[in-house]
Amino acid sequence: MDSAVGISMGVSGIRAVRTVDGRSFSAEWFPTAGPSPDAEDVAHAIRVVVDRPDAPHSLGVAFPDPGYSAALKAALVEEYVSEVRVISEVAGTLEQLRADPEFRYRTVALYDLGATGLEMTVADIDSGTVYAATRTSEMSGEVLDRAVRDHLLTLDILAIPRTEAEEHALLEFSCEVKEALSTHEATQTSDGAFRLLDRHMFELQIMRAAEHSAIALRDLAEMSEIPPEVVVAVGGGARIPLLKEVLARYLRIPVVVPGDPELISARGAALYAARVDQQQTAGSGASRWSVTSLLIPLARFGLPTLAVLGFFTWMLWPGAGEEPSLTGTQDTAVEKPTAEAVPTTTPLPKAAVTTTVLIPTSDAPPVTTTAPPVSSTTESQYVPERSTDENTEAPPTAPAPRPFQLPPLQLPTFQLPDLPRLPLP
Repeated sequence: MDSAVGISMGVSGIRAVRTVDGRSFSAEWFPTAGPSPDAEDVAHAIRVVVDRPDAPHSLGVAFPDPGYSAALKAALVEEYVSEVRVISEVAGTLEQLRADPEFRYRTVALYDLGATGLEMTVADIDSGTVYAATRTSEMSGEVLDRAVRDHLLTLDILAIPRTEAEEHALLEFSCEVKEALSTHEATQTSDGAFRLLDRHMFELQIMRAAEHSAIALRDLAEMSEIPPEVVVAVGGGARIPLLKEVLARYLRIPVVVPGDPELISARGAALYAARVDQQQTAGSGASRWSVTSLLIPLARFGLPTLAVLGFFTWMLWPGAGEEPSLTGTQDTAVEKPTAEAVPTTTPLPKAAVTTTVLIPTSDAPPVTTTAPPVSSTTESQYVPERSTDENTEAPPTAPAPRPFQLPPLQLPTFQLPDLPRLPLP
């Protein structure tokens, strides 16, 4: 398998994964200026990837919705990038699950908890058929971040945000606390003076939203044509331990959380791009072999036959040995047995013709035959007139495109408590 890169997008930026064997992946992040990457940001990141010395042989992108796909294709045209395989996030997730030899289920229920909403899908792994799907914004990463924010404001250690920038900084801080609680039991300030939030309190605050989402997925599974055999939790929110417990309790089927659940659609996009490119390469090789097999007998038997037929056609064709007239009309002369021909040549401009004048020996009037004048075959070309006015100014040259540069990020002026340096599990 040649190198392949898959790209997905989220609130934290653009995620790119690279693989050369389809099993191990390395990740890279591209930050964006806005809160979420748009199609132009993704196209620029792809341009950066393909311009590197280690450019991949295959490149795929997992898009969140069909409208984003159309905008991405238009942005790729502006960046002069082609041969990019575009696939939906659901199809990318199914592609990765299909390639996992340890995943032995066929019908799955995808629980994709992202920053802006929750995507729930029941689909078939082998065929990629989607039996049922729904989306809700009542459960999302932003909802969980606001629950942490409200708790932190009750501790009387933070000032209430006064500007939009301060509110955004507080939400980012709350997101860091939430992510830390996925692997640690509690969080506190760096000096240990204040205990910010522990996992038990956090689970109590999000329990109702988690149960509602589990009930919604159970209803979706009951409406599906084929009931799911397993729940696969993906997205950044799938790391929260409570969600796995609630889903298993309400749906009563196994719940699987893959490693790096926020990268699974990007991995699937890379595998999909590599598979499609390999199929096209194999198909083009087969077509070239079939064309070669047809050309060999044609060169061996057909070409000599065509040469012989062409030679006999040339020999038997009327007037084959005559040279064509420059004027397209053969010169004709009416001669009589008693007439004496005296050829005279009169120079004519460009369309010169030879005129034969017959001087009869009797009193018969002379007969003169002259070829009609030949019209010139040279077409007149239109030459635009150029102005000789010295005061005419040259058209201004187009300004050079500005290089891609992210705007500077101004942090708020108010002080937030620092998170402790927690060891990785």
